[in-house]
Amino acid sequence: MTTYIQLLFLVSLSIPLGSESYAQSTKADSLFYITEKTNNDSVKVIHYLDLGLELFSSDINRAISYFDEAIRLGNKIHYKKGLADAYNAKGRAIAQQGDFLESIVNFQEALKYFHEINDRTGEANILSNLGSIYYMLGNSTKALELHFESLKISEELDNKLRIGTSFNNIGTVYLKNRSTINDALSFFKKSLEVFQSIQQELGIATAAMNIGEVYFLKLNYDSAIYFHEMALDLCDETIDATFPLTQLGEINSTLGNFQKAYDFHRRALAISERLDAKFELTQVLIGLAKTQKKRGNFNDAIISFERAKLLAKEIDAKDELVDVYLNLAETRALVGDFMAAYENEVNAKYVKEEIAKTSTARMIEQLQYEFELNKKEAEIALLQKDTELKNAAVFNQRILIFATLCGLFMFLVISISLYRNNLGKQKANKLLQRQKEEIHAQRENIESAYDQLKSTQSQLIQSEKMASMGELASGIAHEIQNPLNFVNNFSEVSRELIEEVEEERAKNQGARDEELVSEILSDLKENLSKINHHGKRAGDIVKGMLEHSRSTIGEKVATDLNALAESYLRLCYHGLRAKDKSFNVNFELNLDSNLPEVEIIPQDIGRVLMNLINNAFYACAERSQSTASEPMEGYRPLVTISTKNLGDRVQIAVKDNGSGIPDTIKGKIFQPFFTTKPTGKGTGLGLSLSYDIVKAHGGELKVESKEGIASEFRILLMI
Repeated sequence: MTTYIQLLFLVSLSIPLGSESYAQSTKADSLFYITEKTNNDSVKVIHYLDLGLELFSSDINRAISYFDEAIRLGNKIHYKKGLADAYNAKGRAIAQQGDFLESIVNFQEALKYFHEINDRTGEANILSNLGSIYYMLGNSTKALELHFESLKISEELDNKLRIGTSFNNIGTVYLKNRSTINDALSFFKKSLEVFQSIQQELGIATAAMNIGEVYFLKLNYDSAIYFHEMALDLCDETIDATFPLTQLGEINSTLGNFQKAYDFHRRALAISERLDAKFELTQVLIGLAKTQKKRGNFNDAIISFERAKLLAKEIDAKDELVDVYLNLAETRALVGDFMAAYENEVNAKYVKEEIAKTSTARMIEQLQYEFELNKKEAEIALLQKDTELKNAAVFNQRILIFATLCGLFMFLVISISLYRNNLGKQKANKLLQRQKEEIHAQRENIESAYDQLKSTQSQLIQSEKMASMGELASGIAHEIQNPLNFVNNFSEVSRELIEEVEEERAKNQGARDEELVSEILSDLKENLSKINHHGKRAGDIVKGMLEHSRSTIGEKVATDLNALAESYLRLCYHGLRAKDKSFNVNFELNLDSNLPEVEIIPQDIGRVLMNLINNAFYACAERSQSTASEPMEGYRPLVTISTKNLGDRVQIAVKDNGSGIPDTIKGKIFQPFFTTKPTGKGTGLGLSLSYDIVKAHGGELKVESKEGIASEFRILLMI
């Protein structure tokens, strides 16, 4: 079962839950009527906040609109307390929609206003919220920093609720890394102790569940049972009860108490189905299926896993989906369905790759956001300083003009003015020096963020290369499988022919059929010739791929581009067929027989060809799928690879009759991270890397495309 850790937000971050949506609507209408009748703007801000919180769980978009109205009115009347609460509420709402970066902006605004009104409890609350957001973004270091800062303020205020919350959240971050599991346990126990001292039942239940989870991971089942039962006593029949019930079921199945295990699973199943809680129901089904598998009820386990799989796909719960696929693979293998087991293994690997890509993309997005934020703050600071200096210069000019007009009669006034002006300049110089130091510090922060961005980009580029290697391996496996099948088949037939000869030779001289023996030996000789032929073919394939993929250090070698293009075309085609049996795109080769060998790095140009050919196949396959519902008469998906001798240069062209490239994005396709593919289908680095490789060879990579008709990429290399 996927680890379940409840992030315990503060009371001010919790969402008010009504018993019925009708009751919420009635109360919201009443609040709206009162708000419209109120003339006091400060009271209106509070009412708009109440309206948003009332609709938080039923109509999140409408709730955000009321928070925006509270912010607009709060800015108009400079009501800082209202602005702090409104930005806090909006940050929570946007975080619930999954836009974590935008929620950070709103929480930072709330933190600024809480600091200005010296509301320390509010500051601690926002720091805790920011820590939880950075935890969900995968930045554990930043999350711990914010949670400890929140804890420090809470301890200064002796706010037990906030202290217990911070302990719990710190433990949650530590539990993400198994090497700090003991630190997590220590903080969860501190959290439990604090919540017990103030008799806060929700906090006690949460801390007890987290402690039970840690002991479950450490295989200390007696302690895990004790703390899960403690949590269950406080939250039974609620949505939170599904987690301890499911783990108690898994623990009892591990201990062999299957009847008790099934009782716990049934209770968890009833609660999650009654409350229509799809995420919890997914985890409950996974726990139940694991118990059924341990019991030996493999068919029941498969049914439960399949149901969990559908729910995980519906709610996009990728970690749970990986767990389901891996367990389905193992269970299918236990019942002898090895093809289904293999498919589930492949699906698990694919989802893991999606998770890794999503995590990397989110990290890059976060670094880009922090880089842009620091850059804008520096620009604003510089603009403000420039304005201050210009204003000071205008002020000085006015003093000089006034002094000239007054002349000797205003000598005393001029003296005083000059003295003040000199004093002002000294202060301005000190202020300017301090501002320069601040600018320098900001510049260093920006450079650090940029270095982190470059490092992450390098990691993503390496991921793209590894993905290309995987596709290459799939194609090689298919290419070499055909001659190996021939070798195996002819070997088997030859063995049978030898047995027939031995049977004839065992007969006496009169009964032996010498003509049959001669015929069998002739067939055997022919089979051995075919085995030798296909063995050499397999060897040639391996030798050719070793030629193309051998490690280089930038050394160019004379290469047959026709052979290189043909081999990578077949490898790409078979690689895609291996991943998707429904893939069906035609391809043609138009190779110039007079093409000379060219000095290149075969491995690098091969990677370029693989990127271009895979993109061409993808474009044709996408157009085929789009025309499945609305068939296009006469459409035949086709990818064509051609080579041509241009005299001083050679050209390799990859053409497809897919949907083409719109003119609006042609100028962007070679930019890093730009892609028109759905999330998880591409990184946006393939064409960028290909462009760089061709340029490094002194060549050109061009594209011609007509939207809705065809696209052609041309590689031009010097001879």
